[in-house]
Amino acid sequence: MLGLRAAVVVGLLLAAWGPNLPLQPVRTVVLLDQSPSDREAVWKAGAQLEFPRAQYLAFASSTAQVASPAARRLDLGNGTNLAQALKQAQTLHPDRIVLVSDGLFQGQVQLPSVPIYGLYQPPSPNLSLSLVAPALPTKGETVEVRAILESTAQTQAKLVLSGPGGTLTRDLQVQPGRSSVGYRFALEASSTVTARIQSPLGTKEVQLELTPADSTRVWVLGDATLAAYLKAQGFSVELRQHLSLPIRAEVVVLGVGASDLSGSELDALQSFLDGGGSLLWTATPKGLFFGGWERTSLADTIPLTPVEEPGGVGLVLVLDVSGSMADANKLGLAVGGALELIQTARPQDYIGVVTFSFGPHWLFKPRPMTEQGRKEAQSLLLTAEAGGGTVMGGAYREAVRAVANTPTKSKQLLVLTDGLVEDNTAGILQAAQSAVPAIKTSTVALGSDADQGFLKNLAKAGGGSFWDVPSPQDLPRFFLEQAQRVFKRKELVGRFGVVLRPHPVTRGLNPPPLSVILPAKSQPWAQSLITSGAGTVLAVGESGRGRVAALATDLSRSWRGWPGAAALVGELTRWLAQTPARPQVEAVRQTDGVKVSLEGQFEQPILRFGGLEQPFAPSGPLRYEAYLPVTASGEAVVLEGEQPRLKLVLPAQPEWRLENGKQALERLAEASGGRLLNTPADLSSLTGYKPLNLRPYLLALALGLLLLERYLERRRLISLSTP
Repeated sequence: MLGLRAAVVVGLLLAAWGPNLPLQPVRTVVLLDQSPSDREAVWKAGAQLEFPRAQYLAFASSTAQVASPAARRLDLGNGTNLAQALKQAQTLHPDRIVLVSDGLFQGQVQLPSVPIYGLYQPPSPNLSLSLVAPALPTKGETVEVRAILESTAQTQAKLVLSGPGGTLTRDLQVQPGRSSVGYRFALEASSTVTARIQSPLGTKEVQLELTPADSTRVWVLGDATLAAYLKAQGFSVELRQHLSLPIRAEVVVLGVGASDLSGSELDALQSFLDGGGSLLWTATPKGLFFGGWERTSLADTIPLTPVEEPGGVGLVLVLDVSGSMADANKLGLAVGGALELIQTARPQDYIGVVTFSFGPHWLFKPRPMTEQGRKEAQSLLLTAEAGGGTVMGGAYREAVRAVANTPTKSKQLLVLTDGLVEDNTAGILQAAQSAVPAIKTSTVALGSDADQGFLKNLAKAGGGSFWDVPSPQDLPRFFLEQAQRVFKRKELVGRFGVVLRPHPVTRGLNPPPLSVILPAKSQPWAQSLITSGAGTVLAVGESGRGRVAALATDLSRSWRGWPGAAALVGELTRWLAQTPARPQVEAVRQTDGVKVSLEGQFEQPILRFGGLEQPFAPSGPLRYEAYLPVTASGEAVVLEGEQPRLKLVLPAQPEWRLENGKQALERLAEASGGRLLNTPADLSSLTGYKPLNLRPYLLALALGLLLLERYLERRRLISLSTP
């Protein structure tokens, strides 16, 4: 018993001491740098990198597991993403990592939980070429683009730079290190600079797209003249037929009618404004109030409102509701089109609808299209039902009498039928001819069964127009177009002197008289910049987080030959583009770090990168600068107070760099608890086993001996007590 107790005590003492024995194999992951700068050296050393019980990962921009260190991969990209390689290595649960590399890593690296043993392989000789642009250059500025040469060896080279400044050729004796050559030119528009260098180390070619900071992207719909003016001013202009989504521009010019855009496109324009975009309406023949924009959901964002002319239009729709109109939903589509007429009409316009089948029936007699009048007319129009014959005469005569009594300057009838009129057509034609010129009659033949001959004669007798609508599905579009024809705004033609109000848009301009004006006045919240008499020609304002402007003249007819027209629309577009919601930020990698340039309305902007915050320093009006170290890459954030305003991706570090990669590799290894190996032969100095801690085993042994001793002691006592 004493021996067992002694063994227990000895076991506990040994467990407290905690002895270790080198019995457990070490799990090793070898990372092989196969980026362009180091792949040749790593491939050459591959046969010497075999390691017992190791797993191998080749990495460049991406990482892949390979069977041996001699594997050659050319499909991993042209960068050196060590962070991703270390992350994948740790999924293999290693006890240590052997990193074979030139130490020229890109981006930030997070240390793993295991030691790294670095094996330095020098990069291959290389002559790198890059182009560095000035930050946020302005239009007309003389800029300098610098070609940066970084060489790891002495060599002869021929450098050719080409762009807006012509072609510049230099024969160079390149020394190890960094050198540069400047290329200067006047930046009038978006430009491309190309650099090409030839040397025994290879041929490299790079391009740089340089766009003026104020070369705003503008989408122009329906105003070719304004688009030409903006192109002459150096803007990036797209003359578009349709509004595609998403909107990739800072300013959208609308010279089209509201009906040319769908409901979803109108909603997109509102979202564009709310997000910081800007809109400019122009009074082309289809634009602004010629195009019915004041009757859209965007009406409250337009800084101009039309000046209503006295008199208005009186219009009665004479609508066929015979039984055939129930086919193919003809009547439903006709009612939908009539609703467009009602929606498009102005308060001084009078509209009525009389139907005919076996006889006339008024849905509603002509009434002014005030807000209340519209609501009542819309409700009554929806009560129309199809059934009966096609007796038109009574309804037509009722319409003539009703429209004659309206207090409007223009009086019109619009007759729509899909069949043959059953009553005396001669009497209808006589009534139409008698009403001219006070009342004009236009007709619509719906489908192939309509009596086109009679309808053409009726339109001719009534001094109006004949329209052939082949399909019922075409009715809503027809009525919308008809509404624009009937209720069209009228322009004023002549010579109209203008007065300019002080504003950055009008500074230094002295325009001649206008040829065409659309009568308009500014909204109470808008600012009038150009006026003519009591009317407003140009008004601007803000809406949502964006800006808006409206021009009440057609530039294809006004200010032709005036040199200042392009300057006016250019300054207007620049003002529109400078919204607080659309600042600009740009990061340019320089020889001594990364320069971040910011432009916009900020109080005290801050640059956050890698958990650190650095304030921007003012460099000019609405311009700021901040500098980051050479090693900075990845994502940075511009803050205004505590709120993030902009995100930007910093330019990646080049693959070949004039850095001491061996020192970088040594720092990484020591920081992780490892060390730098001098040659592949030093791999043999790394032991293949790790210590096995015997403490838990000794504790288990001591516990087992204690239980055995207690068991034997109990047996002895039982035997002594037995007679």
